[in-house]
Amino acid sequence: MLNQFKVKHALWKECLSGDDRNSIFNQIHLMIWNSAVFNIINESRKITLTDTKGRKEVNGMVHVFIDRCFFDSQLLAIRRLTDASYVLEDQKKGIFSLIALLNDMKASASLITRQNLFLVDGMQYDYEAVQQKELAYTMAQVDAGTNSYWLPSELDSHSIRVRHDQIDVLCGVGAGQRSPNDAISAKVLDCLIKKTKDASENIGVHVNKFIAHSASPESRDVVNADEMKITLGCLWNAHKVICQVANFVDLSLVSRASHNFLPTPQFDNFKFIDRAFVSSENIDTLSTAWQEFKKEIEAWGLWGAKDLQQEMIVS
Repeated sequence: MLNQFKVKHALWKECLSGDDRNSIFNQIHLMIWNSAVFNIINESRKITLTDTKGRKEVNGMVHVFIDRCFFDSQLLAIRRLTDASYVLEDQKKGIFSLIALLNDMKASASLITRQNLFLVDGMQYDYEAVQQKELAYTMAQVDAGTNSYWLPSELDSHSIRVRHDQIDVLCGVGAGQRSPNDAISAKVLDCLIKKTKDASENIGVHVNKFIAHSASPESRDVVNADEMKITLGCLWNAHKVICQVANFVDLSLVSRASHNFLPTPQFDNFKFIDRAFVSSENIDTLSTAWQEFKKEIEAWGLWGAKDLQQEMIVS
């Protein structure tokens, strides 16, 4: 069972926080970074100048584009992270999503035992024995007249006791009934799955019907998709739940690591933010580019039967 667990544990670690571009925390970091940038844009709208009629002096074309792209990309990010369509391990269709990870853990719940968790963590199991060694070490430092010293990590009984307490909750047992064979309760994983699905269900439906696919009216009616209102609050709540669950799983079951969700910029992220897109004397240049683009696009409408005939001959 230990060898089986080590294989699964390595897979879960790679899925959660590995270097792969699609690992769950790499997805989360990009999603939260984009949210932070959008939040700054929103804040700038609140403090921007207004004209004599109280209207914000921002370009409507650009800001509607920002809003549309932000919402679509965020909804897709949430949909990917909570995708339950496929499993974690499948050579052709395997996915790195939080739901796929939780489902895989649930299927292997019997392997997630107290003893196996301590073994992969590299921690001593018996904290009372370690506590005795810790006490002896401390007394030796006192006898030697040492006023300040570091406690070796292998003598940290407190961390062992805390880990046992944590596993008690995961396995649903009391401290007096602990056993090395205690396995994680399926209820814990079911709760995490439900929490994640509840926060993202409507978002998943919206993405499937309006973004990933252009659903017909009849198809949308089946799930009442047109009546679903996806607000900024819905996004923030889904973000929060995804971060909470992913962090809990890594901290409790995989790496014992707690994460920062917003990456720290390694550059001045507000540099040139006070600059306009373009100076007023160059607006004509943008207008010309718009007209040229429009002309090229409109030419596509001239493609007709003779063009089709010619392409059929060539092919």
